[in-house]
Amino acid sequence: MCTETFLRLPAEKRERILDAAWEEFTTVPFAGASINQIVRRAGIPRGSFYQYFADKSDLFSCLMEGVRDQIREMIGQYLREAHGDVFQATLTAYDRLLDQWGRETDPLLDRCTKVLRINPGIDLEAMLTGGPKDVILQEHMELIDLDRLRRRDLAFVRGVCCLSWMCLAASCMAPLMDPGRHQEQRAGLVEALDILRRGSLSEEALRSEDAWMEAVGTDPGAPTERTPVPDDGALRSEDTWMEAVGTDPGAPTERTPVPDDGALRRGGAA
Repeated sequence: MCTETFLRLPAEKRERILDAAWEEFTTVPFAGASINQIVRRAGIPRGSFYQYFADKSDLFSCLMEGVRDQIREMIGQYLREAHGDVFQATLTAYDRLLDQWGRETDPLLDRCTKVLRINPGIDLEAMLTGGPKDVILQEHMELIDLDRLRRRDLAFVRGVCCLSWMCLAASCMAPLMDPGRHQEQRAGLVEALDILRRGSLSEEALRSEDAWMEAVGTDPGAPTERTPVPDDGALRSEDTWMEAVGTDPGAPTERTPVPDDGALRRGGAA
């Protein structure tokens, strides 16, 4: 990250340096990006650069911190629109992002898109200088409808959010490179979120609503089959998986039942 010296610079000079960095990182793959080009565009001596940043990775992380701030705002906005429904908020984020890409309606989003396109295979989590948990704040937790979830503890709720946003990030990459895959990836995101949803919502929430898959569909205009709610008996008839595996590798656990041979045969040969 940047140094205190950089933070004490006049705002105009800080923006000039960051704009020069964005221009370089959106034009050249990260491996080929040049500090010389950045300082030339910014109009500062090369020696001054190292008073502000350790290296180009440090500068890149500083840029990504601004992206992460915008993601935090986006998460809050979509959670409010979805009335605390994490899964609907995630799908809304996908639709909005895909709608904006290429339109240059958001300069920061446009810059991120260019960085991703010229750096295929980039680790998106590393690009954002931290894991998904780092962009999920207490203010977001307060927006989530906890009454619909099986558990309300911080670790569980944060885990649900992290998995949902990781699915979002993975789904966004393919249409970014090939816009023709938008609907294919959206369908995959809906399926992934439905799996998370079924493992996260309370039994009452699952019983009391129409299937989420029916509401969102895989094509916004296409009719879909109603997705049956999982059998409550299946959930009640076995020990919970968390109880079986434990959260502490050294903690004693109940014996995990072995599936019957018939179930294995119905699943096909391994």
